Amino acid sequence: MKRRQRDNYPKEKTTYDQNEPHYNTYYQPVGSPPKKKKSKRLFLRMLIIFIIIFALFTGLMYFLSSRANVDDLQTIENKSNFVSSDNMPNYVKGAFISMEDERFSKHHGFDIKGTTRALFSTIGEHDVQGGSTITQQTVKNYYYNNERSFTRKLKELFVAHKVEQQYSKNQILSFYLNNIYYGNNQYDIESAANYYFGATTNQNNSYYPIITVLQSAMLASKVNAPSVYDINNVSNNFKNRIKVNLEKMRQQNYISDSQYQEALSQLNNCLLYTSDAADDLLCV
Repeated sequence: MKRRQRDNYPKEKTTYDQNEPHYNTYYQPVGSPPKKKKSKRLFLRMLIIFIIIFALFTGLMYFLSSRANVDDLQTIENKSNFVSSDNMPNYVKGAFISMEDERFSKHHGFDIKGTTRALFSTIGEHDVQGGSTITQQTVKNYYYNNERSFTRKLKELFVAHKVEQQYSKNQILSFYLNNIYYGNNQYDIESAANYYFGATTNQNNSYYPIITVLQSAMLASKVNAPSVYDINNVSNNFKNRIKVNLEKMRQQNYISDSQYQEALSQLNNCLLYTSDAADDLLCV
């Protein structure tokens, strides 16, 4: 065929079904771009970096917390008004355990549920709230200040676990009760009982009457905010908190139903009286 004839030859017109995808010379359809694996690889790298940084940070906090000498806690026993929890009525110990750490006898320094809640609060709200066990509070009160940070919380966890390995639950509870603030410059439970009620927490002390169930619940309810809750002027919020404490004590079998009802009756009939020392709340 001559060139002139070839140029005049009619060309075939290709038609496409519009409902069918158009394909190019590659293996993938034109309308579907190649899969993007770059973003997944970037996310994986960032995740690995985060895990490494967190592991290094946790290791550093463990190292720093391991420097805490938990033997120093025994100096609390040198306080003039120190009373071992072994010598306290069961309901005194129960008032604090039921309110502050009801799983105290089961955990090993930290409660996973409470701690998880506290850590999420720290990350989400930039504020540590709740979750601290009695052991953690003992550690915080003795070794650290009132700084509320993720770093302090993490060190506190490690030291609390170390304390649990060295001391019995009764010893830890004794350290706690004898080294927390009860308001009005009272830093141990015996001094607080003497000051507020003219009572004692020591069953071997015959000089003062033994602290009552209600009085124990009042002290346990007060330590959460000792400068806010006033034993000499019981607000409705404070009274409701005491009622919650008494209910928890009953539910956890630290007091009987009759003791619970008696304490509630006393709470509803609290009278203010004046002594030679100060104004005190008398619950009769």
